[in-house]
Amino acid sequence: MARRQFTGSDKSTIQEAVLIAEEVTSDFFKLSSSQWRRSRYDILTLESLWDEEISTHALAQLAKYTCCLPGRELKSAQFDLYRICLQDHNILKTLEKETTLLLLPLMIYVITHELVHIVRFSYFHHLFEATAEERKLEEKRVHSLTQEILVPLRSPKIRDITLYYNSC
Repeated sequence: MARRQFTGSDKSTIQEAVLIAEEVTSDFFKLSSSQWRRSRYDILTLESLWDEEISTHALAQLAKYTCCLPGRELKSAQFDLYRICLQDHNILKTLEKETTLLLLPLMIYVITHELVHIVRFSYFHHLFEATAEERKLEEKRVHSLTQEILVPLRSPKIRDITLYYNSC
């Protein structure tokens, strides 16, 4: 069975959410442009994901890859690349089921959440490789930070998303 994917207008909404999420996350952590660029990441929708990046339940998941610039072989030339893997099918299913939620605020929350993970991993506040128990605790911390980061937006629709996540 084919998984549902985002449409062109959905992708425009996601681009808007990315801009907002990047700005509020950067402001919260007080990251300069050069510090922000140090955390290399990409944000992808279902059509660009590899099979192992597709989840049956998560709205997004973070993948980490060790990369090296072409022609460079030294370990010092390696860098981490994070891929925020948006799960179109699960997001669309959630929006269908939870009719009070809207795509833009949901994507602002989800992308901010994943960016918080990236910042924490990049600055060694938490390790990407962790036990199940450590991951569970980190998820709680990241949800709390995400909600704190989004407070300045003062949007009732963002509050709806926060309430949704707190009830899960």
